[in-house]
Amino acid sequence: MPFNQSAAPRGSETILLLESDPETRKLAAFMLGKQGYTVLEAHNKTEAFALFNQQPGDVELLLLEARRGSCQLADEVKQCQPHVRVLFMCSDPARGVPFVVGTQSQSMKKPFTMCELAGKVRTILDSHVENAIAAGNSFYV
Repeated sequence: MPFNQSAAPRGSETILLLESDPETRKLAAFMLGKQGYTVLEAHNKTEAFALFNQQPGDVELLLLEARRGSCQLADEVKQCQPHVRVLFMCSDPARGVPFVVGTQSQSMKKPFTMCELAGKVRTILDSHVENAIAAGNSFYV
């Protein structure tokens, strides 16, 4: 049965993707790019922070491999852009949990399908807007 790309949620936000495995990084970037997202790809923390600093607009989501350096990156980015959302990817959720605990972020298990990734990303991005509206903040579109 052919994959129905239109079934996966779409978006137009900018995502900073940090993944050390080139195949996983390229696949995730391809999947999200097909759904309309702008994806900035990095293979390490230093490259990711440089990309973040070069980005003229906001980065709405950090999609990060669950590692200690990734948590440090998330903290550094949040100092510059407090509203950024964070989604950690981990092959073994039991190993990834210690890095994620204490952060306001979520995680997802690798490997994932396009629908799983796009759905999780859209849910996290939409929850930010829903939480702001519930708190009485306004957004301009």
